[in-house]
Amino acid sequence: MRINHILVRTSDLEVMNRFLVEIIGLEPGERPPFPFPGSWLYSEGMPLVHVVLEHSVGDTNGAVDHVALEGADYDALITTLNMHDIHYVERDVSQSGEHQVFVFGPDGLKVEMMFPAGIHRTQFSQNSIGDNNESYRFV
Repeated sequence: MRINHILVRTSDLEVMNRFLVEIIGLEPGERPPFPFPGSWLYSEGMPLVHVVLEHSVGDTNGAVDHVALEGADYDALITTLNMHDIHYVERDVSQSGEHQVFVFGPDGLKVEMMFPAGIHRTQFSQNSIGDNNESYRFV
């Protein structure tokens, strides 16, 4: 697996963007048309940090809302989540063609596991499809 991006929450998009660009060295870039304000900042031509206003995407325990990882085995992940009764939410992002599985861990940790579009969902739990948590509806 590898880190795909992190989502940072801020009370001021302009100030956070200026800090991440001018001080940290990231570059502004294209962002999918999500239904909430934000920006994508890039490193070496790849999106790395997604910045959003702090109340745009649900509750959090701090400035980092979640870390997104890719490269996992979807079926193994879903099997493990169900076996351990771990809460998760699945979403498709039509603009990017990605499938997201948000996994909720201890101490408010949220990990987004990313998969290619059209992933074959072989298993479901009542946590995944029946959950109407609009905070994560990015489609």
